[in-house]
Amino acid sequence: MTEEENSLTTALEYTLNEEDFLPKVIDIKKLTKTYMMGQVPVEALRGVSLSVRKGEFIAVIGPSGSGKSTLLNMIGALDRPTSGTILINGVDVSTLGDNQLADLRQSVGFVYQTFNLISRLDALGNVELPLSIVGIPKKNRKFKAAVMLKIVGLGDRMHHKPSELSGGERQRVAVARALVTNPAFIIMDEPTGNLDTKTGLEIMEFAKKLNREHGITLIIVTHDPEIGNQARRIIRLRDGLIESDEVN
Repeated sequence: MTEEENSLTTALEYTLNEEDFLPKVIDIKKLTKTYMMGQVPVEALRGVSLSVRKGEFIAVIGPSGSGKSTLLNMIGALDRPTSGTILINGVDVSTLGDNQLADLRQSVGFVYQTFNLISRLDALGNVELPLSIVGIPKKNRKFKAAVMLKIVGLGDRMHHKPSELSGGERQRVAVARALVTNPAFIIMDEPTGNLDTKTGLEIMEFAKKLNREHGITLIIVTHDPEIGNQARRIIRLRDGLIESDEVN
């Protein structure tokens, strides 16, 4: 190897890492979103660009009104941008019709602050539900749901209803439900908002374990810096713009 080639190799070793070669599950360029409040336009996003690679663990942090919820809706294919592009698994969301958008949402796992579990179903039934919606046979979906509940540490609680579970356990059921369809990534919207501090930190430890041991791509949206700081990459939003994007 020549001296010039050796210098180039050394430079690349300092500027590239393994994650740079992983596929992008989300790729956003110059994204804007303007809502009308009566006759007044409100710019919720004002030119956001970012990408998320497979296996990343990201927190999106910002105060109320910073654009977090709008960005979440875009990433989850729940809304369309005013301008700019958002690609999910290489598919441009802005080019899709309503039915195609609904199909794309199947590749996204959602975990909400309020858990959104069905009270009359036990944990197994709640985790089965997304599989029944996509037409998986009953025998197969029960097996898949049971496996997922074991992965989240609730193998002995799968026949308990939400009212019989703690807040942390209910959130784990919600995570299992989000994971069971093998989504490209999971969005956790204020996942600790209804939990006490201790349980909230336990859920974050659990999220880190999922990311570390199973390679799950996680995006957590929160207003709480203590929760956000648990992620490996932290994106801070303010006034519809990215204020900072740092590796933790």
